[in-house]
Amino acid sequence: MRSSARNGRCVLRKRAGFVLSRHWPVTVSGDAVGSPCVHNVEMSRPVVLPQRKAEETLDKRAVPHAKSGARMFGSSLADVFSTPAYDCRVVGSDQKPEFAVTRLRSGPREMEKAPTYPPDQAILICVSLTPAAIGQWQALYNGRSVGVTRATPFATTFIDLSCRMEMWVRGPFDYLHYYLSRDLLERIALDNAVASSFQLREVFFVEDLVVAQMTKNILSPVKHGEPLDRLALDQTATLLGAHTLQAHCGAPRFAVPHRRGLEPWQKLRTEEMLRAHLEGNITIKELATACSLSASHFGRCFRLSFGDSVHQRLIQLRIDHAKDLLSRTTKTLVEIALLSGFCDQAAFSRTFSRIEHTTPSRWRRLNSDGTAVG
Repeated sequence: MRSSARNGRCVLRKRAGFVLSRHWPVTVSGDAVGSPCVHNVEMSRPVVLPQRKAEETLDKRAVPHAKSGARMFGSSLADVFSTPAYDCRVVGSDQKPEFAVTRLRSGPREMEKAPTYPPDQAILICVSLTPAAIGQWQALYNGRSVGVTRATPFATTFIDLSCRMEMWVRGPFDYLHYYLSRDLLERIALDNAVASSFQLREVFFVEDLVVAQMTKNILSPVKHGEPLDRLALDQTATLLGAHTLQAHCGAPRFAVPHRRGLEPWQKLRTEEMLRAHLEGNITIKELATACSLSASHFGRCFRLSFGDSVHQRLIQLRIDHAKDLLSRTTKTLVEIALLSGFCDQAAFSRTFSRIEHTTPSRWRRLNSDGTAVG
């Protein structure tokens, strides 16, 4: 890992791993606990948190409990599973986050008991990125013995962190963990006319196609080293929360009147804001506030008006802007990629080819107005 300083910002680069980590705000700005990096909320590229050295990891045999006030994401989650190298992104402040995504990986190791974590008003969703072996993870959850009973691709576990649990784990393993605060779930429930007095129905290592697909969507750009923008992760938090309420909480739904799409002025305002933030450095909440709507109501109205999700519409606006530059300017593909909100030329070319079924260079040759280069 290498470090450098740019414009007073601390930036760490990692040669390989899950994702370049960035802590970005939805409600309040805040960085990860212990992070030496200076956070700039206007940045469209991720700031990487340093990976802790192995010798700094807590000895689980000497520390039977996680530190007081710890929450099950980032470094606290890594302490519980004795994984000094981890990747994490957080939505909200570091003191009271709403949503976090943490990836933990470990090589082979013997079965050991993990520290007991303090109770928290949140839900933890664990997704095994590799088929978990039978007996690899065992726990006493509210006095009930649970564990891995069969190897399932993208096996998913839903845990209520307010419930007491003792667990034992052995390696190797590779998990993606989603942390959802109760405040976030209650707001999503309110926006969707669902009772906020819900209770999680815990499940362990089951097949959940929605969570599996969302996880694949997160991992897909990572394989190419592309950062995940704020809008994409914001949408992931909302959709995952809504799915959790519907599929695993059994929350009763209230009758609501039929809702229409966005008003003309709301559509115009939304597109203006998206075009001004092609890099994705904006949240659904910010768009909804500009339209005087709640985040969930805005998302539904947006889909009715545009036929796509907000992030899908952002991708199309990027491509439209790139096509305009390709046809009437002599800018290089690298310049066009950055001006259109892509992290680099490779990401631009992949997305352009997927949507337009041709390469940017070929499209330029066929559609140039005579001023662009071939």
